[in-house]
Amino acid sequence: MSTFTHVILEVFCSFSDEDANEGAPSYCKRNVGNPGYHCLENKCKHVAYTYAPNEIAYSDDDGEVPDGESCIGLGGEMLPPNAKETQINDLKGLWKEICVKKVQEAYDEFMKRANQD
Repeated sequence: MSTFTHVILEVFCSFSDEDANEGAPSYCKRNVGNPGYHCLENKCKHVAYTYAPNEIAYSDDDGEVPDGESCIGLGGEMLPPNAKETQINDLKGLWKEICVKKVQEAYDEFMKRANQD
């Protein structure tokens, strides 16, 4: 049986000036400092990643988010200062509800516009 899941990660490149003598790895697609799946696939020693909780995003043909305008995560100014854990949990529930609705709305709008004659 085959199973899958979609995962959103923040991926980092730690290649630095100190590493310049050895050159960028041959599989480096977009120059150093621009990590992607190719770094994970090749187990690059310069790659690090962390989870990206409560994110909604558009990904391109490579499954990567092309820019900062194509994703947003719950946090920062979206959360009231000094919010209690209960309030934050309620807001996370609201965020999930809105995000799931927007994903369905995107699908519905795409199907409507793509099937116009």
